[in-house]
Amino acid sequence: MPYLIVPFRESTIHHNVNNQVIPPMPARAIRFVVSFCICLFFISLDTKAKVTETIVVAMYVEPPFSEIIDGEFSGENINVANALAAKLGYKTKFVYCPVARCFSFVESGQADMIIAVRKTAIREQFLHYLEPPIKIQKLPLKFYTLTDNNITLNHYDDLTPLKVGVLRGVSYFDPFDHDKHISKVALSNHKQLIDMLLKGRIDTFLEREESVLPLVDEKIYATNISIAKYSYNEDVGSYIAIAKQSPLANEIVKLSAALQRLYDSGELSAILHKSEK
Repeated sequence: MPYLIVPFRESTIHHNVNNQVIPPMPARAIRFVVSFCICLFFISLDTKAKVTETIVVAMYVEPPFSEIIDGEFSGENINVANALAAKLGYKTKFVYCPVARCFSFVESGQADMIIAVRKTAIREQFLHYLEPPIKIQKLPLKFYTLTDNNITLNHYDDLTPLKVGVLRGVSYFDPFDHDKHISKVALSNHKQLIDMLLKGRIDTFLEREESVLPLVDEKIYATNISIAKYSYNEDVGSYIAIAKQSPLANEIVKLSAALQRLYDSGELSAILHKSEK
């Protein structure tokens, strides 16, 4: 039966519920029990700390920034994530997911990090954005059409009667994202966008050319696909974001400081320039 232990004094006598005398615990035994409890406490803290030793990164495929080659992720986004983790002595684990599912993973805390994403008010509800952005995206978002369709797309308003392919979960630019008058067909990846266009199931889709070229046969790209005159050409910050449900949410200051060191040292620039070659 449980009973209260008090510091040993010769005059102190303890009884259990059956009124049996319980011999007092020696001071040496008390010290041992206290020391043991303290050890358990610090072991528990250490175990909690080790939870964040591996950063789970939600990663979608977007050549050439992130792609899977021979079963392994490669590309500048992977290199940036690894460099940041190394600054803090962490390891990384990359989990493949379509864009929308990647955001679902970080929203629920199943993943700790997502990389190279646009900052929006909706996403800030469940993400912490690290400063500075890893880069300012200056390449325009272009609209692709089938050459044989002779679609005129010279202005934003020309999108209204068209079926526009988009990646599910992606934020492009605010007017387009919130435009309810445009018919949008949400798909899971870039390959689906290209296939749906070639089959005539969508009229156009938007993306940066560097993400489209690696996925299309050169001859098909040159003869079957046209780039519309209209494009969106505003600079956009590309960020690393941390899930608010992740243990890393308590490390935002350290992570941002590590990212700033990558920037100041030139390491970040070297990674980005290497991928451009």
